Order: sequence, then structure tokens, then C-alpha cells
Amino acid sequence: MIEEQPHTELPQTPFAGANTKQPFFRRRWVLVVLIAFVSLIVLVLLLDNVIMPLYVKQGAVATVPNVVGAKKDAALQTLTAAGYEPIQYENRFDDKAPEGTIIRQTPEGGEETKPGRKVYLIVSGGKEMASVPDLRGKSLRDAKMLMIKSNMSIGKIDYAYSDSAANGMVFAQTPWPGTKTSASAEVSVTVSQGPLLGRVPVPSLANLSLSEAIEKLKSIKLELGKVNYQNGAPENTVLDQYPPAGDLVNEGAAIDVFVARGGAPPPDNAP
Repeated sequence: MIEEQPHTELPQTPFAGANTKQPFFRRRWVLVVLIAFVSLIVLVLLLDNVIMPLYVKQGAVATVPNVVGAKKDAALQTLTAAGYEPIQYENRFDDKAPEGTIIRQTPEGGEETKPGRKVYLIVSGGKEMASVPDLRGKSLRDAKMLMIKSNMSIGKIDYAYSDSAANGMVFAQTPWPGTKTSASAEVSVTVSQGPLLGRVPVPSLANLSLSEAIEKLKSIKLELGKVNYQNGAPENTVLDQYPPAGDLVNEGAAIDVFVARGGAPPPDNAP
């Protein structure tokens, strides 16, 4: 009998041209290369069109135009044209700068800085006008306090006798109350020295001739007192008097005078 040989299958080998599946790592490598190439292109575009212009702009500097003294509208146009952003920061009264002109800027004109920066401007409001307060009937101290509250000040202070105002009270002022004036202006006042009550302030007779002195005394109801002659010139001129000028005396009081009789005056160390 013929023994039947066991059947064995030969391994199958792919024939030429048959489709074979590529390994996974090879397909991933192609994808990585493609992504890297696209990323490189995007990076180059960003660098050329965005990053480099920003870097160049950040490093640029320019000189801030000086607009102090210019009208506000002209200053705004000048700064805008130079690439800056003008900001009207504040209005401030100024006695010297005309209304509507720039009196200060920050950054200052001529300073080097980056374009696009904000420039803050202070604009003149012109002279500050104020209404003069009424100081009449107030003591000098109270008048000064009221002027301080009004951002003003008292200037010249005169003193005079007044039958209508108590001693130490303001009874006249210049400018008149309610007058519109610059806040920097000063107000002159006259302070009462009290009523005369029949008294007369002694006038100054110095350098008058004796006849002129007599006429001046009579005009205010005073009399010529004792006449004392002493060396001096010009002859017949009043050299001194008593009581002195400014003193208060009753009407009809006599005023003594010292009159030059010609010749050299006595030396200062004469006995």
C-alpha cells in the first residue's frame, strides 16, 4: 500500500505589484514635515509684517513740538501732525497769557520721546476777574481776612479823621465795592482815626514864608503863636514849628514857629 503523505501548505509570498500597507511611523513623519513647513511660512510672514514693524516703531524717537504760547486749536493740529496725542488737561487763569493760549505742556517742547505719546496741555483762561468786596465798616484786620477769602489783597493803607466812622474802621476804599477787576489787583483803604470833635490837624509850615504860614493857619481856624528868629536861610522862612505837623489841636489854637533871620545857621555842636 502506498502511504499517503501528509498535506502541508507552502507559505504564500506576495507577488510583485501587490499593494502593501505602509508602517505608521512613515506616515507620521510626512505629516510632521508638512506642519513644520507651514509653520515656517507663517512665522516668516509674522516676522516680516508684524513683529519687525513693531520693533522698529518701538525704537523710534521724535522731538515733541513746542506749542507754549500758541492758540489751542493750532497747538492741537501741530501735535497731531507730529504723531502725538494732545490732551487738554486743565484750564488755568493767567494774568500774562491771553485767553485760549497754551501756558504749559508735558512733555515739554524739544524733548525726545516716542511718537504716539500723549502730550498734556494747560490752557490759559485769561485774567481772573473778581468782584471787589465791601470793606467799609470793618476793622483793618477783618478787611484783610475778607480780602484773603476773595483771593485778593489790600494795597495802600491811609489814615484820616472821620466824624462818621469809629476809630480803626475802614471808611473808604479804591476800587469801589462791586467793581469787576483782576483778582491780582490790590484794594487801597482809608482807616478812620476817629472824629475830630472840633479839633484841627496842624498843617506843615516848613519852607513857607512867614506871611504864607499866617494865611495857611487862618484858613483852618488856627492862629500864629510865638515867632522865634534864628540864624538860617532863606531869610524870613519857617524852619520849624510847634506843635508838629499832624498833631490835633482845638480850633483857634496858636502855633509857634521858628523863622530864619538870615546868616549862617549855628553849627550842630554849638552850645
